[in-house]
Amino acid sequence: MFKALWLVVLAVSLTACGAGSFKVDREEYRQRVRTLGVVPLLVDGNSHLNHPRSQEITELLRRSSASQHKHLVEMLKEKKGYFDVRPVVGNSGALFGRLIQGRAWQEGEHGPYHGYSFNAQTIAELTRQGNTDALLVIVLNGAVRNAKRWDRTHLSYLEAPFNSILASASVVLPSGEVLWEYQAGESFLDLQYPAFDEAYYNHEEEVAVRFITLAGLERQIQEPGRKWLQDAVLARPYQELFDRLAAELKPGLLNPFQSSGASQ
Repeated sequence: MFKALWLVVLAVSLTACGAGSFKVDREEYRQRVRTLGVVPLLVDGNSHLNHPRSQEITELLRRSSASQHKHLVEMLKEKKGYFDVRPVVGNSGALFGRLIQGRAWQEGEHGPYHGYSFNAQTIAELTRQGNTDALLVIVLNGAVRNAKRWDRTHLSYLEAPFNSILASASVVLPSGEVLWEYQAGESFLDLQYPAFDEAYYNHEEEVAVRFITLAGLERQIQEPGRKWLQDAVLARPYQELFDRLAAELKPGLLNPFQSSGASQ
């Protein structure tokens, strides 16, 4: 159903609800996760990717996300919430098969999302190799969920099911226990759009939902964000995702005179 909304008064909230959830209190988290390993971004090609070019989109995500986790490592270091943050070495495709044990469609505070379970043996092996206490695992996955999309004038919107790429994330101990989870509050990459102009020029009440072309998705995922590490420019989708994760993953400052058990 097409809805039009004329905005008379616009209320702006400066504080957004976080999509991260600590499974233990922050003090316990600080004690158990002093040195954090960040895994290369994983891509779940078997999730709800209903786009006609789904296989190519999966490859696009794998290519574009290669080595991006190193930027997140630097962001987390700047927050000074850990004794150390270290990138995990490995191939994203191979790591997905070794790390991911299961997937479940779950209802969260910000809408449904994919929650993942992990192979404890692989987690233990990678934490031992990297000399870390836990791993941050991020999975890019396809999902269909209801969303409100506005037209370019921000005067009209369509509320309907849209296919998009979400990001699920977890901090996992060597035992497989999840201490923190990110419930994909925001879309990482939109795969569909409402054709408002098409409905307008055809004098139609119903607004069709169209797929963004593969070329359009490539431009979307390569759109530059802010400068990062002086000369480097981080792509906007990754910049926004990493900003949210770094803001959510703040257990508080560690005592700088205490060393990590995994770092010794």
